[in-house]
Amino acid sequence: MRIKKNGIIHAALLLILLGGISGRVQAQLLGSLEPVLHFQTESFDIYAPPNMEPEAERLAGFADKTYAMLCEFFGVKASARRIPVLLSDIEYSLNGYTTLYPSNRIVLLLASADPRSQLATMQDELYSVFLHELVHYVTLNERAGGWRALAWLSGDWIAPEVWMMPQALVEGTAVWVESRLGEEGIGSPGRLNDPAALETVRLERARGQSRSLWDVSGLVDFYGAGNLPYLYGGLFADFLSERYGPDMLGRLWRASSDGNIFRGFDGTLTSRGILERETRVPPRQLWQDFLAWVDDGSSSVEGGGGAIWTGGAQELFSGYVGVAGAGEGVLYFVDLERRGLYALPVKAMAEGESAQENGIEKSEGEGEKKNVRPERLFAVDGMLRNIFFNVKSEALELDWIRIDAQNQEIPARYRYDLKNRTLTYEYDLPVAAPGSALQALHDESEQNIFLYDSWQDSETSIRYGLARIGTAVLPARQLPEGRIEVANIPNNAMRWLSPGSRDQSESPDSVRFALSTIPDKGLSRLAVLEEKKGSWQLSIARDAPQGGVHQPIFIDASHIVYRESKENGQAALCLLDISEKRQGAAVSDRFSAPIPIDWILPSEWLALYAPEIHTALPGPSDQGHPQKSRSTLFPALFSTSRIPYANGSLIGLDIIASDLTERLAWVVFAGWDFSTARPAASTELQLGAGAWQFNVSASDQSVLTTPVARKSTLGTTVTWHRTLLPSFRSISANSHAAFAGVQNNYSASGILNVVPDYYAWATGIGLDFSSAYASRKSPYGTLGFSLSGNVEYESASTAGFGGMSLSGSASLKGRFDASLYGAVAPAGGVAFAPAARYLESGGSYVLSAADIPYPVYQEYRSFLNPSPWYVFGEAQYRLFSLETGWHLRLPFMPAFALRRIVGNIGLRGAGLDVSGAPVILSSAFAQADFDFALLAGLAAETHTHFTVEAAWAFQPGKAGGRPTHISVGLQTSLE
Repeated sequence: MRIKKNGIIHAALLLILLGGISGRVQAQLLGSLEPVLHFQTESFDIYAPPNMEPEAERLAGFADKTYAMLCEFFGVKASARRIPVLLSDIEYSLNGYTTLYPSNRIVLLLASADPRSQLATMQDELYSVFLHELVHYVTLNERAGGWRALAWLSGDWIAPEVWMMPQALVEGTAVWVESRLGEEGIGSPGRLNDPAALETVRLERARGQSRSLWDVSGLVDFYGAGNLPYLYGGLFADFLSERYGPDMLGRLWRASSDGNIFRGFDGTLTSRGILERETRVPPRQLWQDFLAWVDDGSSSVEGGGGAIWTGGAQELFSGYVGVAGAGEGVLYFVDLERRGLYALPVKAMAEGESAQENGIEKSEGEGEKKNVRPERLFAVDGMLRNIFFNVKSEALELDWIRIDAQNQEIPARYRYDLKNRTLTYEYDLPVAAPGSALQALHDESEQNIFLYDSWQDSETSIRYGLARIGTAVLPARQLPEGRIEVANIPNNAMRWLSPGSRDQSESPDSVRFALSTIPDKGLSRLAVLEEKKGSWQLSIARDAPQGGVHQPIFIDASHIVYRESKENGQAALCLLDISEKRQGAAVSDRFSAPIPIDWILPSEWLALYAPEIHTALPGPSDQGHPQKSRSTLFPALFSTSRIPYANGSLIGLDIIASDLTERLAWVVFAGWDFSTARPAASTELQLGAGAWQFNVSASDQSVLTTPVARKSTLGTTVTWHRTLLPSFRSISANSHAAFAGVQNNYSASGILNVVPDYYAWATGIGLDFSSAYASRKSPYGTLGFSLSGNVEYESASTAGFGGMSLSGSASLKGRFDASLYGAVAPAGGVAFAPAARYLESGGSYVLSAADIPYPVYQEYRSFLNPSPWYVFGEAQYRLFSLETGWHLRLPFMPAFALRRIVGNIGLRGAGLDVSGAPVILSSAFAQADFDFALLAGLAAETHTHFTVEAAWAFQPGKAGGRPTHISVGLQTSLE
């Protein structure tokens, strides 16, 4: 669950930094163009696809009551306008977001909560996610004084809290509400009531990590840091509530509504912020008190350097580790940085370690086996959930989330043949219905019990997995006749059940599973659930290593591989010998005495552990039946934001809108181009329908030629896009056309006099393939490669001008970046230059209606010699990436923080035809990129890149006589 901030933050930074770019990219929230149902309550407009009508009706039943509760708690008035809410089931994982851009809206991406996720205790997914997102709406829409008038003029994105409240308080407040003001059940739902969710904070504190408020509000940006605002922030809100009373949260939010950035949240060099004004404690001291409070509420960690775990596990691999599986002594694991599934033989390592412990000397050959390197099998992504080894077929069975043609995320089963090295799709997997965990509390039947990430025993046909009953997550099994049973144990915050393991010599009634269980206020530790000749027992490790035990799996009966967390999102795969347990030692250093376990019906488990359940099912009966209005295709299509826009020499105003489903969006721009001292205007309409996207655009702009020209263009594009497997690979095809009227001499006095000297048109088709993805290592650049190609035909109203052209590009991304672009007109009629594209006839040239298919060569921008072919290439090497963490406090304004400095060097070159002879244009450049953030509310999450580049043109005579070119850039993004 998140705030959708792209446009909000960029617009906020415009007011703060007088720079930035507003977001324009839309992501479809429904896979087709079917109309959405519309339900009205007193305070909400609720929209949903037809298949989600029951959920929409149920939401309408409790939405107003929930809103009234939050308004009373935060001390604000309810909105006079209805709040738009959209329900969608396009994503596999439970999620949601609130945004003020382009207008106020709440989107609930409804799905069953994942037992492995931090949302596992959300028994009523619809209510919990709605409550969380509604908190964002309430807290971000309180405007004091003139901010109301400014929001009326410019749009909902004018929210003073955006640049006042840190992300840790934005998300922390919502997490606190979901955990402390939400519904009740077996245990209270919400992340603050889930030891597994809070383990991230306790792991960092166990390692001695001391993060600041701004660190956990978006300043640190390693992979996985996006969870820190929720967890640290939720605990901080709980700390404030405990020390000062729950009304402290409302006081802070009301104080932030005045938007006084010169005071800020935690003050400036010359002023006290709202946090200190409300608590009377300096922010740094208050944060240290909070960290001490967290430590006091955590169990002591003995395993970090104690005798039980020190030297007991062998590290096999360290880095960015995904899911793992095992079979026949081989460990299969995902390397998320290299995006591959790897195989690592560990049986020899395990046997070697056991021999060494027993005093058996290893031969030289055996010792060398420990140095074996993992073998890459094929490319994968982070959406691979499970790796099962089929002992009968000796193949890997993979549970992998695929994205279909409608952009729907669907879990599916794939099979990888280890002998033939082939991957094949098998079938789609069933998914749990949202709300089934809550229904399981009230319905004694087994129809609401779902086995997540289940593994089927090939010997007994029994299926094992995790089941959710209310907030509890339990080991469960489904017998061949269909009956479901759960383990007779209390809710111990279990979040993992491995595939079953059985040696070939063992009978079918002997099997074992590795579990990860998290005690209250502690770290995850290992547990073993084992069947021995029909009798079951559970053994739990006495303590945990410093990084916890996550997703353990059996290699054989005596060895387990588990994932241990490390700093900044990394982890290690560790091999652990548990042979002492295998040998039935009476006293074990690692494990407590085994507990006998039996399997019981879910109704019997409820009778034992939850005899009185007071959880009600909120629904229409609470509030009467909602009013159902006509279905609509594009709800809230004309709710706009009016945002200042700046990019290079262009400055103006964007009017931006998108319907609630984000299938249809439009933007109108009007502004001024300072490079030509002429106005500029454009409009664009974008329609998305599954894999298809349709764009129509029109623009009127000046062109920096001698004299200044005017180009009025109408264009359209149809694009088909398909996400492949793995999901970082994609292919797209497009058909595009453009029609332009060109005025050769655009005088300053002729702005209203549109008299084109000629007309040009272009049409073409293109094909693109991308296998690029973001690195998980700092500075988080792009890895992989991409290819593209285009065929175009263009002409002009002037006789003889026009022809066909071919263009293509290839790029390779990494620490060393290389890109190559080329364009050619085989039969003439089209010509290219470093910064322009022309139509040609008999040595005469006119501007083309099409864009250049390569980057503008800035060093030779003034070289206007047209050529029938053009090649451009760039090679860049990253010299260094310096993680700084520098903070600069300033008087009367928020502090700045510099995350990192990245230095690059490289070469650029272009080839083209000049008077029938090939000519090379080349240059070298050095570039420094400063990634900084303003510590003001959500702006701390942004990456504001201040880039300085010095380039040296090796052919200065063709560069306007200037061999040295200095350029400065400022760009803001969320990544």
